[in-house]
Amino acid sequence: MPRTVLGFKVDRRQFIQTAAADTAGSGFSSSALAQLCPSQPGTVRDRLWVFCNPVNADYEYVRKRSVMSPVESAFYLGVPNILMVNEYPGPKGGVKFFPGPEPLYQLPNQEGWYQPFEPSFEQYAFSLKVLKRVAWSIVDAGGVTKDWERKQVLDMAFHTPNFVGVYMDDFFRGEPDAKVASLTLDELRALQQQLKQPSKKLDLYVTFYTRFLNRPIADYLNLIDVVAIWTSQTQDLARLDANLALLEKLAPKPRKMLGLYTAAYDRNRIPWWTDLPVATMQHQCELALRALRDGRIDGIVIYGCTTMDLGWQSVEWTRDWIQRVGEIKL
Repeated sequence: MPRTVLGFKVDRRQFIQTAAADTAGSGFSSSALAQLCPSQPGTVRDRLWVFCNPVNADYEYVRKRSVMSPVESAFYLGVPNILMVNEYPGPKGGVKFFPGPEPLYQLPNQEGWYQPFEPSFEQYAFSLKVLKRVAWSIVDAGGVTKDWERKQVLDMAFHTPNFVGVYMDDFFRGEPDAKVASLTLDELRALQQQLKQPSKKLDLYVTFYTRFLNRPIADYLNLIDVVAIWTSQTQDLARLDANLALLEKLAPKPRKMLGLYTAAYDRNRIPWWTDLPVATMQHQCELALRALRDGRIDGIVIYGCTTMDLGWQSVEWTRDWIQRVGEIKL
């Protein structure tokens, strides 16, 4: 079927041939032709990730419908790597996730509906083949983890070439009287043994919020390969560099990634998440770039596919920033 591209009519075969020729002419290897957002090793772009939940999963926080898929968000930003984090409808982890003026889950309207990533997960891996690196959650949003899900994700990760690890989201528990994490230390050790096979070694990634910096969890962190530090309270971004230094002291062994929200969070309003001021987005992006170039962090993660199509200035600025800095050599 003929398509119109930039005002010119081309058929599908011509479009594919033209795209392949353009990509080949840009200096990328033949193996990179399959990548949605090709990146040269040793560049900033090669270390960029996008954090993705199921489509529209954050409606309860943003109160706007999102229709952008994970792969679409990676293409939109020009990012070659993706974190796929599952999320199930209803209260996160069986408890109210954020305190606030009203409960936001189980909204009874069609606009707030979403569908989690459903088994068999292998079917999702087809669209993800166009990316360079993928890590899929074995601990989902809200700290939810299930034996059958971990088993299926591990099997998929070992058999899919561009899967480089598994991710644990909301792994550490926020309530002081609750158990420390979604898995025990012994379960974490056993998991690491499963991940490091002679045929393929997978990394173990974890979400770490700055509010946990004073908690006694160093033993857990030292069993992790990559710690992604996130600042969920917008006002705490002023201490981003200092908090990264505290994490470096608390857990010197694992590699670090810096997670960057495009949303401003305030639990005293509805919606809780709104467009982050561009100056604040610029602050955290530029600090992350310095940390990456100095070798303090291994990557930068942008959150996330559920905020990319809401018309936010923070997203548009970040997209432009990636195009400016993506080819910088590290």
